[in-house]
Amino acid sequence: MKQRTKKQRGYGSSIFLSVVLIIICGLLIYTLRTNAQTDEAPPHQEIDEPIIVLGTQAPPPIPVNMNISLNSANAFLVSFDMQEVLLYQNATARMYPASLVKMMTALVAIENISDLNEMVTLNETMFQYIHAANASTAGFWPGERVRAIDLLFGLLLPSGAECAIGLAEHVAGSEQAFVALMNQRAAEIGLENTMFANTTGLHNAKQFTTAQDMAILLRYALDNETFYTIITRTRHSTAATSLRPGGITFHSTLFSRMESPEFDDGAILGGRTGFTNQAGQNLASFAIIDGEKFILVTSGAQANGRHMTQALHVEDAFAVYGIIGQYR
Repeated sequence: MKQRTKKQRGYGSSIFLSVVLIIICGLLIYTLRTNAQTDEAPPHQEIDEPIIVLGTQAPPPIPVNMNISLNSANAFLVSFDMQEVLLYQNATARMYPASLVKMMTALVAIENISDLNEMVTLNETMFQYIHAANASTAGFWPGERVRAIDLLFGLLLPSGAECAIGLAEHVAGSEQAFVALMNQRAAEIGLENTMFANTTGLHNAKQFTTAQDMAILLRYALDNETFYTIITRTRHSTAATSLRPGGITFHSTLFSRMESPEFDDGAILGGRTGFTNQAGQNLASFAIIDGEKFILVTSGAQANGRHMTQALHVEDAFAVYGIIGQYR
């Protein structure tokens, strides 16, 4: 057999080492890519948005789920200082707000009307739209002249659509111009997952929010004395209007759905209900328990064959508020 020269043997060794290095480099690249992929979230995995803490730059609180079964699809329960979350159920999932929208309508109107005793004329044209949409009303009539403060009570207690549009036109000239103010205010407050399309809460696919955002809105609005006064009332009688010397009396859609706002060691202080077929039953409320206040927003409660007037959102509120002491 012919012997290989020293030069040939050295050449063969070089080729072998080169192949080995190529294989090793390939394995390293594959390993790095595999590790990088496992650090990424799986495709289509839903990641909760960070919880917004009102008025502080502190780290967000850790969501806690109570051991409770609700009629509502979404729920967010937080201490009044927005520092402690006690219930977090799909709290950042998009939902239709229904008449919870009226909380922002009221806030923007209050902030933009310097004299709440100003008289506002209810445009006759709006009533055609309101009646066609089968929207809830406070009971005012076309062409009626009403104090702004009484429209605010009609807006937040019986959920009057004519009050919402009347205030909007009075402040901004049109409902859509007023909606622009609402969205501007939402951005300033920190409602990062909310978009308003009307003042009434009538269904609109482009109008959405989250339970968490509505809790932030309610907490912010409650610092306004006028808003707080109205949303905690069970009833209100207006001053004389241009068409009714005796005025008109409203009752809260929230308090009228319960025998009593009180429960063991606490009471529901106020809130705003909402309902459309698409949204289900929604409720933004606040309560006091053993001297401490809490805010609760629930949404998406569906009757599902049960009597449509059954107040599932109110049932959920009493169920949640009633067991807070177990999780403190």
